[in-house]
Amino acid sequence: MVKHIVIFKLSPPFTPEERELSVRKLKELFGPVGNRLKYVIEYRTGVNITDVDHAGDFVIDATFASVEDLKKYQASEPHREAVAAASSIRKAKLVIDYNF
Repeated sequence: MVKHIVIFKLSPPFTPEERELSVRKLKELFGPVGNRLKYVIEYRTGVNITDVDHAGDFVIDATFASVEDLKKYQASEPHREAVAAASSIRKAKLVIDYNF
């Protein structure tokens, strides 16, 4: 099994309203992706609920049976469309993929 976690942190400056709009857009773009692909075992997205400087703003938490399935997800049309649509949002991204 492979766990795929992506954490987005918005790049300042932004107002609270701009933050809300950006994370809402990320949720709308990435939220349905995992449900559209049969080989995704688990797929969740979430918005940070704490107000600390070192926290991310949005997360994707997905589980795959293999690295090959993770690569299929990354190359899939739904994923590529979400990535392209989210490119206008100023953000940093951290990714960790690990076997468990």
